[in-house]
Amino acid sequence: MHRELSAPRLGGQPSRRLLGHALAVVAIVFVGYYDVLVAATSVGLDSHAYWAAWTHPLYSIPPGHVDAFLYSPVIAEVLWPLGQLPADLFIGLWAAAMLAVFAWLLRPLPPVWYLVGLLLCVPEALEGNINALLALTVVVGFRYPAAWALALLTKVSTGVGLLWFVLRGRWRAWLAAMALAAVLAAVSYLWWPGPWQAWVALLVSGSGGGDWFFPARLVVSLALVAWGARTDRAWTVPASLVLASPILFLNTLTILAALPRLAAARDRFARAAE
Repeated sequence: MHRELSAPRLGGQPSRRLLGHALAVVAIVFVGYYDVLVAATSVGLDSHAYWAAWTHPLYSIPPGHVDAFLYSPVIAEVLWPLGQLPADLFIGLWAAAMLAVFAWLLRPLPPVWYLVGLLLCVPEALEGNINALLALTVVVGFRYPAAWALALLTKVSTGVGLLWFVLRGRWRAWLAAMALAAVLAAVSYLWWPGPWQAWVALLVSGSGGGDWFFPARLVVSLALVAWGARTDRAWTVPASLVLASPILFLNTLTILAALPRLAAARDRFARAAE
């Protein structure tokens, strides 16, 4: 009597782990190739505009053109010391800082998927937008809500995340963010009123960015964060920022890098409550 050899069970734990590793390898190869393309064509696409903010009258370059600066004058003022560096050095330091932020945000992931996630964020770091800082704002903002002032003074629509605190009755948290943004804006305006008038005009005109379906995205974003606040789903906050971003590109999805830290914080809280 001989035992019939059974086929391997694809649903077993080893098979699932092998499949996961295989998918991770494919993702690493694909994303790595994309990173090389970005490195060859788009380094400093956004960060150069931050460096160049003081080389011409602020807001004199129309949105959609190279080196257009679209954030509040406060941001230009904060970046002024770094703007004195050579452009290539500024771009390199900015990219390294953004990548370091992503590395910290993604750290709770398992090693293989940590590498995949970090590679996915490399193009955003190289291009130099502030999505890493917005993701960091979400994570830090749950503990220190004043951090949300960054969103209000850059991509104003991403301040939608503050609705979380309002609907959960955390009015002091909401007030902390609004107050810090107001104080920074007031001090800056007293020193440099002209650019503030130009920036407000830019926002009111709607020419500072936003695709044709931005209004619909903003409504969905508001609904999502409201539902998340009511049902205690913190992941809806970074997701709402993605939807509320003035321009939605693939790189905008890197705001979701906040999710591993949010999940880790929730797990710690759950263990402490047991």
